[in-house]
Amino acid sequence: MSDQTRAMKEVMQAIRRHRSFMVSSHVNPEGDALGSAFALAALIRRLGKRGVVANDGGVPRVFDFIPRAAPALARGARPATPEVAITVDVPVLSRTGRLARVIKRAPLTVNIDHHVSNQRFSDVNWVDPKAAAVGEMIYRLYKAFRVTPSRKAAACLYISIVTDTGSFRYMSTTPEVHRIASELVSRGVSPLKVAQDLYECHSAADLKFLGEVLQSLRSTGGNRVAWIEVPYRLLRRHRPGPEIQDELVNYPRAVRTAEVAFVLREHSPSRTVRVSFRSKGNVDVNRIARRFGGGGHMAASGCTVPGTLGQARARVLRAVREELKTYRL
Repeated sequence: MSDQTRAMKEVMQAIRRHRSFMVSSHVNPEGDALGSAFALAALIRRLGKRGVVANDGGVPRVFDFIPRAAPALARGARPATPEVAITVDVPVLSRTGRLARVIKRAPLTVNIDHHVSNQRFSDVNWVDPKAAAVGEMIYRLYKAFRVTPSRKAAACLYISIVTDTGSFRYMSTTPEVHRIASELVSRGVSPLKVAQDLYECHSAADLKFLGEVLQSLRSTGGNRVAWIEVPYRLLRRHRPGPEIQDELVNYPRAVRTAEVAFVLREHSPSRTVRVSFRSKGNVDVNRIARRFGGGGHMAASGCTVPGTLGQARARVLRAVREELKTYRL
């Protein structure tokens, strides 16, 4: 029995042996976090148990379109301590925000994730860095329990997979991922509607913000490193939505010769800079993010760097250059 099979069976035993569950993800959740959470809670309820989704801050408005395949606590509501607290798409417990205290009080905790940087902080840890999305792992649970996902749960799983594969463009996209997507579409999921909800949702103000930010595009090292910077004054002036901000890193990554791309977002007045890294798959940006206490995946990671925008830029570029020296590109 492989380690992955053994870990999944431990998750299944936890679900079989208990009655009440709270499924949570990280603060500012995106498609994989929310999709996998709702799909898992829906599976738990299909098995005749109590399951609720609870996130610090609730469901962001930009993701209001996600089908409520299971009940979710309202924003700001205080959840009761469940028998089992399950986290999905959470590499570090602190990323659950204020819910961390509730999770710690639970008699049993379960951690389902695919980040290579996961700290395995729960009683039961199922971590599969090879999974394209946590939604892929939850799909495996449906299969193992011999439960067919409802139309709403299928949509949640599809949103999860589409989000974390970059619409099937990232290196994590495997034949199995396409087979899963095909089955979910056969359950009634509309790829067109999902694409429109995810990617055709920007306001005119967001696109004007994007146009201004793209003027900061810079590169170095023979254009192997490309990045853009977002000063706090632009964030304050344009008030861009989280969805357009999440997409920013894809633009320097689109530079043909870029092996490493990143975005620096200044957070004032705290004098910290949020950094999002991407690579084409040849460079492990998780190693770079870990230098600053962050982490994630080989091709997609993030961290927070203290200091001004200029100070963060200098430190990040130094780390990127040092990492690139270890590769033959």
